[in-house]
Amino acid sequence: MRLTQRSALIFLYLSLLLLPSCAKKDPEEEQSSEFRGASVSLIHPVVENMTEFIDLNATTVFQNQEIVRATFAGYIVKSYKNPGDPINKGDILFLMRTREASAQDSVNINLGGGEFSGLVKLHSRTSGVLTELDFQSGNYVSEGDKLAIVVEPRSLKIMLNVPFRYASLISSSGTYSLRLPDGKIHQAKVIRKIPSIDPASQTQTFILEPVPFTAIPANLNLTVKIPVKHAGNAAALPKSSVISNETQTEFWVMKAVNDTLAVRLNIKKGIETDSLVQITDPPISKNDRFIADGAYGLPDTAKIIIKK
Repeated sequence: MRLTQRSALIFLYLSLLLLPSCAKKDPEEEQSSEFRGASVSLIHPVVENMTEFIDLNATTVFQNQEIVRATFAGYIVKSYKNPGDPINKGDILFLMRTREASAQDSVNINLGGGEFSGLVKLHSRTSGVLTELDFQSGNYVSEGDKLAIVVEPRSLKIMLNVPFRYASLISSSGTYSLRLPDGKIHQAKVIRKIPSIDPASQTQTFILEPVPFTAIPANLNLTVKIPVKHAGNAAALPKSSVISNETQTEFWVMKAVNDTLAVRLNIKKGIETDSLVQITDPPISKNDRFIADGAYGLPDTAKIIIKK
C-alpha cells in the first residue's frame, strides 16, 4: 500500500515537471503556422494611346469575269484549256460542232460556194485565268449553257458587310486592316459603298481593294478591323489584374499600399484591347503598384508577399 502511494507521488511529480515544456510551442513552429500572405507579382500601369476595334466579316470576289456560253446547241469537240491556265484575249477555248452537223456527218452546207463543216471555235473575249470548266470533249451542250469562267485576278475586291449602326464609322476613303484565316494582315482601302441595306441582315456593303495589290483567292471569308473608340495617354492594366463579380457589373483591382499589404480598389473600365484594360476611374498613376496575378479570391484587405 505504502509502495503504491509512493509510485503515485513520483508519477505526479514527473507530470508537473513535463507540463510546462509540453505547453510551450517552438518559436519556429509558431512562426511557420502563422499566415504570412499571398504570393503575388506586382505591376505598374502603362500609359499609352489606346484604340478599341470591332471585327466585321468580309468576303473576297472577282468583279471582272467572263462567262463563256454556248452560242448554239451542239457537241464539244475539243477543250483547249484547263482550270488554272492563264488566258489571253482571243485564245481559243473550245472547238464545237453543231447538232445538225453531228447528226448527219456526210451533209455539207454550201454557203456561197464554200463548205460549212459545222465546226465553230469559241474565243475568249478577255484576259485572265480560267477558274471553271463545266464541260469536256464529247459533251452535248444547249444554247446558252455556261461552258467556263475566265476571271481577271487584279479585279479582286473585298465586300465588307457592316451593320447599319456601325456604318457611320466607315470612312469613304479610309484604310483598314484585314485579317486572313492564316493570320496574315493586309491593308485595304474603301473605294465605294452600296446605297442599300440587305433586308435580312440589315447590313450595308462597302467595297474595298487591297493596297498594295495582293493576290488573295476569291470567296475567302476574312475579318476587317474597324476602330470604334480612341483614347490618348490612357492609363491601363493587364486584363489579368482586373477582377469582376459573377454578373460582371462590378470591377476592381488590388492595389499594393506597401510591400506587405494590398487593398481592393473599385474601378470603371474604358477601352479594352486584346491584353489591356483602360482604367477611367479613379485616376491611377504610373507609380502605383497593382497585383498582376494572384489577386483572385483575396479579401478586400490582404497580406501579400511579393514574388522575386
